[in-house]
Amino acid sequence: MAVDFGDHASGFRHTEVIRFINNEVLLNGGGPGFYVAFRSRPWNEVEDRLRAVVADPQVPHAIKRACAWSALALSVRVGARQGEQQARRVRRLQEQVEERETAAWALASELQRLRADREEAATQLRFTRTALQQALSECDVLRGRLQQVERSAQVSPLAPETLPGPRAEQFGTAAWPLNADLNPHLPTVPPKRRTFRSYSLLEGLSSSSELPKAGSGGASMGPSIHCDCPCSPRCLSPHGPCCSWAQGS
Repeated sequence: MAVDFGDHASGFRHTEVIRFINNEVLLNGGGPGFYVAFRSRPWNEVEDRLRAVVADPQVPHAIKRACAWSALALSVRVGARQGEQQARRVRRLQEQVEERETAAWALASELQRLRADREEAATQLRFTRTALQQALSECDVLRGRLQQVERSAQVSPLAPETLPGPRAEQFGTAAWPLNADLNPHLPTVPPKRRTFRSYSLLEGLSSSSELPKAGSGGASMGPSIHCDCPCSPRCLSPHGPCCSWAQGS
């Protein structure tokens, strides 16, 4: 028997086909040797061995027919083996395709996220650029104002007489420039005189210790006038314009 009925790798699905092939091998004087020797070999080796048997004139014709039937069974086995290999290859390819699809979906999600980040970064960049331009404009405006203030300060400096502070006239003395003698072109204005309080004759009389009595011994003289005014020589005269005695008499 060349083909085993329980061999699922033989490639045959029907037992009637297996029985017919085995009968043909046995009727032609063959056996399971050829099939067993090449059942795990590739088809090119099986074909080379069959060619050697067919081309040998010393081999009987019946043996050649038995080897041909065994080679036919081996070809089906080789086809089944190649089909299984192709099926495994297809499954691997399908798995790879699924992996690639999963990776593609992941890359698509990552690409979408990166695109959103890019749009957000672009928006933030536009806002930052606008804020920077506004800050530069404000800086230019402030620089212009500063330059204008500097030019104004250079053109019209603050005069010394406008500086805040007490004047010399407030303390009763005249403000006389220190360099008046050094500059002959300056007008010579006399300083203001210190004003004193004028005492009236009545105040002078009240402040005196005693007054001379009328009719006393000695020559009759006028009343003794006592005045504390600095211009006392003029005040001794009743007609002096400095005191108010003349108006009171």
